Amino acid sequence: MSKKKFKRGPKVLNVAELLEHDWFIVHFGPNVVKTLHKSFIGSWQLFMCERYVDSGQVYIAERLTNGEYCAGKTDEQLQEMLDTELCDYCEGKLSVIGSCDGAYCNEALEAWKEEYVK
Repeated sequence: MSKKKFKRGPKVLNVAELLEHDWFIVHFGPNVVKTLHKSFIGSWQLFMCERYVDSGQVYIAERLTNGEYCAGKTDEQLQEMLDTELCDYCEGKLSVIGSCDGAYCNEALEAWKEEYVK
């Protein structure tokens, strides 16, 4: 007969605690109590999360700016690609009646580059 190596401690109050300890006593029913390692409980959809985080494989995703996203293109290629969409970023369109004839395209392109990719 094997001697128990664990005693029942405090009740787990939230899922995060499952990641803080190695062993648990789980009541599966009135007469079924088992001592389980976190790897068994981890198979309850939490183990994958813990493994990726512990191995340093999880990072925060930060949205790229348009300039970062199109880093391989020249300003001329970007202006050609954007065509009239670039006018939405043009400050000259408010001060010039009709068309600005491309006088503010460089400033509009810089403003577009600073926006986050949609």
